[in-house]
Amino acid sequence: MKYLLIGYGNPMRSDDGVGCHVAGQIREDATALMGALADDLHVVSVAQLGPELTELVGQCKRIVLINAAYGDLPGEFSVRRIEPATETTEPVRYIYDPATLAAWAGGQNGNGPEIYVLAVGASNCAVGEGLSPAVAEALPAVLEKVA
Repeated sequence: MKYLLIGYGNPMRSDDGVGCHVAGQIREDATALMGALADDLHVVSVAQLGPELTELVGQCKRIVLINAAYGDLPGEFSVRRIEPATETTEPVRYIYDPATLAAWAGGQNGNGPEIYVLAVGASNCAVGEGLSPAVAEALPAVLEKVA
């Protein structure tokens, strides 16, 4: 496996679950969306980034993390590369941010994978399983960007 896609968030809080929603669609349609690259892709959905992902992340060449972004325009998305944290002061039982995950996966010594975050602007994070109209309309463009 060369590539890892991690969708994270709470799918029971509307737009907060956009990362899990995208991961589910990629998992279902990987071959149609990505062609031969789908054979080298592993897809995971989680509620939060945690230390249990470190070994898996360390085995990959490139990681894409997908999550909701608060304060961004609903449905708008951005991609940024993550550099490993220079200090990992978080307790080992939690990872609060992608930079800490990158550091724990070997990035501090230059051996870690490339990690990118695709953040989708959220408008509704109230209790509920559906995505807001703006976020739902953005999904085809998000899927195209991931592929």
